[in-house]
Amino acid sequence: MKIRTVLMAIVATSALSGAAFAGGSPHMNGQNHPSDREEMSAQCSTLESQYNSIIEGKMSSAKVEKAEGLHAQGVNACQSTNSDIGVQKLQQAVRDLGVKPAA
Repeated sequence: MKIRTVLMAIVATSALSGAAFAGGSPHMNGQNHPSDREEMSAQCSTLESQYNSIIEGKMSSAKVEKAEGLHAQGVNACQSTNSDIGVQKLQQAVRDLGVKPAA
């Protein structure tokens, strides 16, 4: 009888711990924590403003055209659920224009 109780306890513990691990963390499931989303949104806004101030008055060149493409991709990604990719694209656009990204 005691062996049966111990075995049932082990099975129950294994089942519960397996379910807990299967759930994973929100970051592993692709869900960003609200503060992370807010931070990424702020970085997107900062980088977009920086890009816009840099690009004003720039003549068309290969660098500017490449930066404009990255900027457009970054803005689209920031407006969707891919803020982290958007930040990377905007940072690269700013770097391509010879300026250190602000965020």
